[in-house]
Amino acid sequence: MRYLSERMNWTLFGLGVLLLLILGFGADRVARRLAASEQWVSHTYEVQSAINQLRADVLLMESARLRYIFGGASGRLAQCRQTMSALPVDLQVLQDLTRDNPVEQQRIQQLRPVIQARVALIQESLALREDGKPDGERQLAITAAGGEAADQIASLLNAMDGEEDSLLRSREVISQGTYTEARVVLIVAFTAAMALLLVTFRQVVVQLRDRLRAEQAVRALSGRLLQLQDAERRKVARDLHDSIGQYFAGLAMTLDMLKQPDLPQARREKLFADCADMVQQGAAETRTLSHLLHPPLLDEAGFASAAKWYVDGYRERSKIDVTLELPSTSERLPKEVELALFRVLQEGLTNIHRHSGSGSANVRMADSSGQVTLVMQDFGKGIPEAMLDQFRKTSTGSGIGLAGMKERIAELGGTLEIESGRQGTTLRVSVPLSGSTARGNPGSGQAADQAVQTPVANTGGSEPGHHLSLAALPA
Repeated sequence: MRYLSERMNWTLFGLGVLLLLILGFGADRVARRLAASEQWVSHTYEVQSAINQLRADVLLMESARLRYIFGGASGRLAQCRQTMSALPVDLQVLQDLTRDNPVEQQRIQQLRPVIQARVALIQESLALREDGKPDGERQLAITAAGGEAADQIASLLNAMDGEEDSLLRSREVISQGTYTEARVVLIVAFTAAMALLLVTFRQVVVQLRDRLRAEQAVRALSGRLLQLQDAERRKVARDLHDSIGQYFAGLAMTLDMLKQPDLPQARREKLFADCADMVQQGAAETRTLSHLLHPPLLDEAGFASAAKWYVDGYRERSKIDVTLELPSTSERLPKEVELALFRVLQEGLTNIHRHSGSGSANVRMADSSGQVTLVMQDFGKGIPEAMLDQFRKTSTGSGIGLAGMKERIAELGGTLEIESGRQGTTLRVSVPLSGSTARGNPGSGQAADQAVQTPVANTGGSEPGHHLSLAALPA
């Protein structure tokens, strides 16, 4: 099928919304994880920066003390004291940054007394220099002790730096994986949205294209209807002129002859008898034409009686063996349904005779499950597949009959299905018996008029532009 059903459209819409919600939830989770992993990477860089800052301050303190004590650079004294005051701050910052890492906290606890001891030795060295009591041996001892402390500080800082390098590598791997996962989720979401958009767009394009074709078909159908209406009017006019009109013309001439005063009695009686015969023949022709246009049985006795009458006459005229199966119930159908079914029967049988080449046909009617179904089957050459496929898609390509039948049934909320092949053609018409077509409801006059004015259909593989028979004329 080219069109998706309404239920399928709602199902696809619901699935699309659900898929987008799932993808949105997944994208949100992945984005949060990506942000968290990036924060951990950034945090690791901050810890490494704090370690490097502490290392730099320790080295700067040692360098400033050496240059002040042994180089006589008095300007380095302030720098040395400034870095000594900065070391506790560096330690506190590092401790705060590694609060979630017990290993690093333990190393900081080991590092703190070593730095404090080293700061105490440097303060002693500076005090000796400031008091003017140069003690070279003590200064050398302080320097030697500072070297050992510097080695311990460097060892602990290197261990902390190594720990952070390991954490950084693992966190970068996690961050990269999360980034890749986020890209996959976004790609899937974009692909799903594009797929749904393409399906919807395709449906819209197909429906618009077919709607344009249908509008063109309706315009062509309207023009063809006008042509057929004129043709049928001319045909009815010819029938009236050639049959009933001739009887009236003969009757008028006979009556003129009866006006002669010297007409013999035997001749007069013969003319009166001829007038009576012409009146009877004209009345018979009138009844025949009236019955073909709209059988009185359809209004008086319903579809079943009218169908029996029409099939009997059709069987005799066409020499086609038609089997008619009707439901046993005699309950009447709504008027518009009976009229539509009778027009379908008329046109279907007419076209079986014209186009199928079948010597027999079956007509079955079923009335159950709140709907009435009429099935017509012939055993002829069938309808060409290309023509049938075009009709199913656009209701065109098969002449006026099938299109008119489809419109007539659609007005009653029914469906028309056609199956055709080498073994013949089967036409199935189903009309619901609910709402305005409920049993016992005569229906609106407008609906009935519309049903009457809709052209009848072709079941036997009609060709475009065929003419309706007098039997298939709307009433």
